Parts: sequence; C-alpha cells; structure tokens
Amino acid sequence: MLQRKYLLTFTSDIVNEPITYKIVKSFDLLVNILRADVGDRGGRLLISVEGSGQQIEKAVQYLVNAKVQVKELNEYVNKSDERCTDCGMCLSICPVDAFEIDRISWKISFNAEKCIACGMCVDACPPQAIKISDL
Repeated sequence: MLQRKYLLTFTSDIVNEPITYKIVKSFDLLVNILRADVGDRGGRLLISVEGSGQQIEKAVQYLVNAKVQVKELNEYVNKSDERCTDCGMCLSICPVDAFEIDRISWKISFNAEKCIACGMCVDACPPQAIKISDL
C-alpha cells in the first residue's frame, strides 16, 4: 500500500460534486481529509490517499478529468535547522507527534510522513524556523 498527499483545488462549478466519495468508492482508496477550505467559489482540500499505486494513478486521472487541479505534496511543512533553537515548542503542540527530540543531543527532528499540515507548529515557533510551503 502506498500513501500520498495531494492538494486538490477546484472551482465553483464543481464545488457540489461528491469528489472524495467517488475516489473512495470507484478506486477503493482510503482518503483522509487533512485540511479543507471549501466555499461557494470553490475550494482546496489537502488529502492523504492510501491504496495501490495503480488505483491512486487512476484516481488522480479521474480528478484531472473532472477539472480538479491536483498537486502532489512531497513537502508541505519545512523546518529550517539553521533557524531552529530546539526550544521544543513544536514538539509540545503537534497533535500527531511529527516532531521528536533526541534525548542525547536534545535536537528536534521533523517527520514529514506524520505531518497533517495543521500549521500549529508554524504559529508556535519563536524563531520562525518552521514554514508552510507556498501552494
């Protein structure tokens, strides 16, 4: 099973379409909505998709054909090791434990695989070492 993250952007003419339902039902994928900003004028969904590579590719093609802009996200939240002071604020606020501390060096590491892109760490970081990628 593969897991991928995608940013889906769609316009007002398809905002009422059951897009996530169709990719779950038609392509037998597990979809987790990580972030959503949906309104009358369209919207954006940040989703995590799990399934076979072939089924994920077919689902992406379906989305493109349905006029959804699809961008695969390899990185969404970035941590600058140069700016980081290893204060631990990100560690204490992250709801999914995407940050870990090495108990010997006391350095903070970031695991992008666990990240759900909630942005809480960005707001909590005193030296502004954590940024959200421009999407």
